Amino acid sequence: MSDFTVAVSEKAVRKLFETVRDNTHESTSGSDDLGPFSVSWDVGFRLENGSVDLQSDGSILISELDVVYDPLKLTFGIDIPELCIGGFCIIPTPFGCLLRAPRICVFSADPDISLPLDLGGLITSEISGAFRIKTRYFVDPGRTASMTNLDAEDAGVPNKWQFLLDPIWLDIDPLDIADTVGNILDQAIDNVVDGLLGFLPGWARDLIKAILGPIVDLIRAILDIGDDIDEWLSNLLGVSLGLLDFVVTIVADYFANKYPIFALEDPYPILGYDGPLIPVKVPLRNMGVAVSDTEMVLAADVGA
Repeated sequence: MSDFTVAVSEKAVRKLFETVRDNTHESTSGSDDLGPFSVSWDVGFRLENGSVDLQSDGSILISELDVVYDPLKLTFGIDIPELCIGGFCIIPTPFGCLLRAPRICVFSADPDISLPLDLGGLITSEISGAFRIKTRYFVDPGRTASMTNLDAEDAGVPNKWQFLLDPIWLDIDPLDIADTVGNILDQAIDNVVDGLLGFLPGWARDLIKAILGPIVDLIRAILDIGDDIDEWLSNLLGVSLGLLDFVVTIVADYFANKYPIFALEDPYPILGYDGPLIPVKVPLRNMGVAVSDTEMVLAADVGA
């Protein structure tokens, strides 16, 4: 039988989990060349909500944990083949062309179009998973070799027994993309096209549109967008850019390695300073944890 036992109710475990959840946040940025277009991204996420249930098999089930993407900014680079009009000879002579029509070239840059899209707050996903509690003995890196346990406590760097959520399995739902995203992307393309060709005279714009057809449709074709923009974005973010894998990896690492849901100082303080009397501290050994469907029980022996 253990010398030291602490029982933590399911309600208290939920509160402890909320602290870990609210400290989980990460961001990443990068770019990739996806053939006819390129994309760069600036993505961050945090966690909200979620339910916590203790299980009779010794695990903790966390369900419907919301992943809130903030920021989620994409910038598409679109390269359209160069198109030149004009430049033909109006007045030919035996000695060459006396007068040529103006020559205008468009889509000469690479990329020709830079299309920013801010999707923060418009895309969500959910994580669920089962976890076991693992214990870890943590020596604070701020503690020097010459410190005693009292020195470490006074300096705020005591050793600790930590209790972390070690994933048994994790599952993330496919991206839920708001219906408004498709309209936002279509409108953004319209605005970019209008700005791109706005410097041309009317006859040139009409001729380019006649040659290329609807330019918005051309850009959608280059981006390989089908009838469903939401599905295209979901595949781009989840598959091509690996956003879902990134989120699952970060969440697993935060829970299992970075943020314990609970910690006990070692040696454990029983009495604090009382005038000239020094604190009373008890070393903890053989720390263990057991989970039932109603509580989490921490048990340890008192060392010498």
